Amino acid sequence: MISVMFALTFLPHKPAPQTPEISTLASIRARHNRFEAKVRIPISLRAAHDGREFLYRTLTSTSRKVAQVEADAWEAGLRVEWASREGLAQDARASLRRVYEDTLQSAAAGRFQVHTPGEDPVDAGIDYEIEKLADAADPEDHEPSGEVAAKLAALNDARIALLGRKPPVRPEFEPSFSQLANDFMKLWKTQSGLKDSNTEQQKRATFSLFAGYWEDRPIRGIGRPDAARFMDALRHLDGTWARSPAARAMTWDDLQRTYGGRDKGLSDATRNRHAATLQALWEWASERGYAEGRNPFTGHRTRLRAGVNVKGYRPWEPDELARLFAPGPKRSDLREVMLVALFSGMRLDEIAGLTWGNLREVEGVRVIDIRDAKTPAGERLVPIHPAIQRIFTTAGEKALTARIWPGFNPEGPGKKAGADAGREFTRFKQALGFTDRAKAFHSFRKNAVAQWEAASVPETEVAQIVGHEKKGITFGVYGRGVSIKRKAEIVAMLVYPSLPELAFPN
Repeated sequence: MISVMFALTFLPHKPAPQTPEISTLASIRARHNRFEAKVRIPISLRAAHDGREFLYRTLTSTSRKVAQVEADAWEAGLRVEWASREGLAQDARASLRRVYEDTLQSAAAGRFQVHTPGEDPVDAGIDYEIEKLADAADPEDHEPSGEVAAKLAALNDARIALLGRKPPVRPEFEPSFSQLANDFMKLWKTQSGLKDSNTEQQKRATFSLFAGYWEDRPIRGIGRPDAARFMDALRHLDGTWARSPAARAMTWDDLQRTYGGRDKGLSDATRNRHAATLQALWEWASERGYAEGRNPFTGHRTRLRAGVNVKGYRPWEPDELARLFAPGPKRSDLREVMLVALFSGMRLDEIAGLTWGNLREVEGVRVIDIRDAKTPAGERLVPIHPAIQRIFTTAGEKALTARIWPGFNPEGPGKKAGADAGREFTRFKQALGFTDRAKAFHSFRKNAVAQWEAASVPETEVAQIVGHEKKGITFGVYGRGVSIKRKAEIVAMLVYPSLPELAFPN
């Protein structure tokens, strides 16, 4: 087997170049029943190595032949690492990683075979590829290019594997954290039945946040202390930081200076979401050989307990409803979606995005046909309460695809109008003095469910109106669903005596 000369200006059977300043041969010598490798450091990088001229490494093998392969592989990695220190761009590093991986896969698959009597064809083929790189090198160039270094590193690693040994981990050829996260998200988006939502944005925000903390290094180097320190920092990160576009573009250090150090940071639920997202990425990376060992993101999720660290929404009290609707918001579209929520239990996104085509008549009952929901249970027919029938009688010649309330701007991946409508409602309620986060638009849905519960309506029937999964196998799997007439009876039970007459459309 031919020893690899990384400078490529000579191989062991060729005379060494007479260049005293740079000799990049990874030489080895016997030392204490082991072999020690020595590599000369380029002049431009010696300051980063405390001014030293050489690097030394004790090799693991007691065989000179295997030790030379190990030494050559070590030097190949050093060359690429040094190229990175000298300013190799991120996209260039990604390109070198592809060169390394492609060469390694080709060598491992035996694509470089050379049939020579008495030699292993795969081994001989790898040696031949090394000689070709040497023959193609410029004799005046004592430093190999990054691409040549990547190919040589791959060929050396293939030879190590051929000897039955595990090749070294090469961080210089591993993807950065953000590159790996991007690959993870590409695969995540291929799953069937995936609905447009803000889930993708949330995952990418988590990865971006950690990449800033981790300085976008490979995922393999993350240890449990690193994950713990990141999760600790989230406990002191202002929960409003993500609302600022400028904050999302900040470095981790700037983010900490501006929004960190708070006595109370992100909620337990939000930190749990970050931990679960990072834990899933680690598992995915581990399965593909980019990480190993115990997942550093396990054990960081906090148990959520209602009333302790989970503050649920609360229904509006009768006097509060009177304040909300007397005289009510100036925007008629906002007032109407508020009424629809009160008299249907529907979600804000479902209401704000309704089109005239969502209105139907089924078995003599006027209904809202909710389609393309996030879950199968969310796709349902909701009867229109008699108190709000007038809201839906102005369709006229409108196109079925036209939105009923076009004043709310569609936003986000699914082009939903709920976020814009939600902001309008928040501004409106805060102007009235309602600042409690437990009292929100979702509280209207709570009002409806609370009335049905007080009226002893079976939970499985309420679930089919509000879009929840039916509990249990009997109804959940085998049930055909409550009739539309029964749904209409349940919806008609909703009564709000405190609502002023002026709350309803003329």
